[in-house]
Amino acid sequence: MQTIGPVTVNYHLYYLVDYQDETIPMPRDLEEGNGLICPLNTGAVVISGTDMGKVTVRVKTAEAEPVLSMEGWDEGADVSVHAPHGKLNVDAIAYDFPGLQELTEHGPGWYRIRCLARNRLAEMNSIAHDPNTEEYLLICWPAPQAPEQVHTIQWSMGSRPKS
Repeated sequence: MQTIGPVTVNYHLYYLVDYQDETIPMPRDLEEGNGLICPLNTGAVVISGTDMGKVTVRVKTAEAEPVLSMEGWDEGADVSVHAPHGKLNVDAIAYDFPGLQELTEHGPGWYRIRCLARNRLAEMNSIAHDPNTEEYLLICWPAPQAPEQVHTIQWSMGSRPKS
């Protein structure tokens, strides 16, 4: 199953929240992370190029790790995310709930999230730009906790964009 919709970002962020366990990232978490998706105690935060406005997010669930295809995507990383309530959803700052499908259809536990992005650099620091071309694909599957796997990252907090 796959759903797609606009997600509001503020301060370059949107969240993957497990039930009501919204964990606020510390600035060092974002600077030390891979620059695209940062796992937190529960859930994660996705770092956008857009400062404020809307980005397009697709959510897809899988039974097992899908074959990696970066075709059409500029950036990508896989991280482990803990969902103790088993209700991981895409959410935005200020509780602008986008209504995308739940990521954790297998209940509580550990999951892998593959975050693929395109046009993050094209929308760098944009505010309320319409139409916004920044897009994400979040693929989630049940899996034990494992080290992050970076496929390619063009920009992270605390660094300059690669040209």
